[in-house]
Amino acid sequence: MVKIYKALWLFLAASIIVAVSGCETGKQKSDAKQPVEQKTEITNQLITEHNDLLTKANQEIHNINDKLTLLNEKIHIYQEKGKKLTAAQNKEIDEIERIRGTINPRIHEINSISQEKWESFKTSLVKDIDEVKSRIDKLVGELTK
Repeated sequence: MVKIYKALWLFLAASIIVAVSGCETGKQKSDAKQPVEQKTEITNQLITEHNDLLTKANQEIHNINDKLTLLNEKIHIYQEKGKKLTAAQNKEIDEIERIRGTINPRIHEINSISQEKWESFKTSLVKDIDEVKSRIDKLVGELTK
């Protein structure tokens, strides 16, 4: 009787192992169906997009730095005329600095972003870069009036 129970347990354990190892998640099944060439093409396309965004972001950071230099010059001239920045303008400068401070770390992450997160990441980064440039331009405009 003990031999039958041992044999049953052994059979049951082996069945569970086979069943578990034979199961594939939906992702594994779809990945297995996707040809290697298509995966390589997608990977190469993502790498190209990473590099393009990195190049663009670095250029935009350079442009933002130029705009910040101009803004600092305008602030200096503004204050030399005996004028003071308003609370709203100071708040705007703080907000520009806050957003600008989030951009650099994200630029360093560009090459490590997965395909699943890519579009969201790219859209967010470009939006923040454009927002900083726009806010700087608006503030420069206010100070040159």
